[in-house]
Amino acid sequence: MDAALWGQVVIAAVAVFGSVLGYMLSGLNDARRDRRTTLRERAARHEERDAEDRRERHAFQRATLLELQDAVQLMARLTGRTMHFDHMQAREGKQTQLPSQYDDEMHANGVDVIRLRNRLLDDDLRRSIAVFESQCDQVSKLPLRYQGHVGEEADGVAFELMRTFGDQVSVVMDAVGVALRANLSTPPPFATSS
Repeated sequence: MDAALWGQVVIAAVAVFGSVLGYMLSGLNDARRDRRTTLRERAARHEERDAEDRRERHAFQRATLLELQDAVQLMARLTGRTMHFDHMQAREGKQTQLPSQYDDEMHANGVDVIRLRNRLLDDDLRRSIAVFESQCDQVSKLPLRYQGHVGEEADGVAFELMRTFGDQVSVVMDAVGVALRANLSTPPPFATSS
């Protein structure tokens, strides 16, 4: 083989080898690009799911707080009604148990408040609600505090009890209001588009 032919064979071999190598590297680069694209898409889907979960959690907390606010107000009203019943009984020197409808309504409301309290993410608010439930339970028990008090003396005991309870209602309603305002002022997270 002469030198000219030999040069052309080498050039052709180098061209073929370069083409094959280029084809292989191109395939490798395509595979890497596809893998990066797949990873980006997977990360974007994961981020969207996380954002949707955060939005749902945010909306669930808002709904829970609104429902809790109503349930706590009802608990305060039912407890106030019980205190008034006890007061009226004490004025006449009586101590009787509550009518069964009072007990049924208070029990149903208590279950609602416990259910909603357990859904709260805020530990401090959960504790405040639990303390308020305990306070409502204490003032709703058989009114031994009225023993020996009739007429105006019973009025004095009742008014002091109602004033103290009113303060407790204000504290817990303020705590629920603060949590609700914080939830409403914080916009839910939005999904990012890829």
